[in-house]
Amino acid sequence: MRPIYLLAQLNEVDLAIDALRARTGEIAAALQEPTALRAARDRLAAAAAELAHWRAVQAEREQIQRQIAARLMQTEKRLYSGAVRNPKELEDVERDVAQQRRQHSQAEDTLLDALIALEAATEAHTAAQAELIERTREWTAAEAALRAEQAQLAERLAAERARQAALRQAVPADLLRVYDALRPRRGGRAVARLDDDTCSECRVAVSPGRIAAIREGDDLVYCENCGRILWGE
Repeated sequence: MRPIYLLAQLNEVDLAIDALRARTGEIAAALQEPTALRAARDRLAAAAAELAHWRAVQAEREQIQRQIAARLMQTEKRLYSGAVRNPKELEDVERDVAQQRRQHSQAEDTLLDALIALEAATEAHTAAQAELIERTREWTAAEAALRAEQAQLAERLAAERARQAALRQAVPADLLRVYDALRPRRGGRAVARLDDDTCSECRVAVSPGRIAAIREGDDLVYCENCGRILWGE
């Protein structure tokens, strides 16, 4: 097989390796935990903190309400027991009852506010939990697909590298030096095919003399326009 054909094959293998490596890099980046999942976890943490706060407030206000209710019950019991006969003392007890009833009413109102806030916090926490579960489910599925593709790419990359090694051994060393120097300057495509008497990459017509040299000789022939090595049947 003519060395130029081997060089053309090597270029295709090198381009395939470039593409596989690029996709491997994309997958590595994509395997980082997504922002949406982290945000959902943060929202759940904030919702849990808010829920814990209102549970603590509820417990505190329930305790205050119970304490006021207990004092009110004792004061009312004293008022209605008939044990207090002194008018001044009776007036003081009645005033205490009225004050404690107002305190009890206020305690019930503040407790109700806490219960309403707790209900809202519970709903927000439930929604945040559901969102995190869904985001986690989506990410688990996406991660599994990415890792499966990653494994396939690793197998293909190993196979292409084996082909690359074999071809580089078969191509003459002087051609390899020219090819290795040219490929980075041409975006990875160092060798172009003669396609209907034009360069397959830049689509510029190739002169008849060059076409003959490509088809009949073993010397490297370059496209006059893009500078790539040309090959053809």
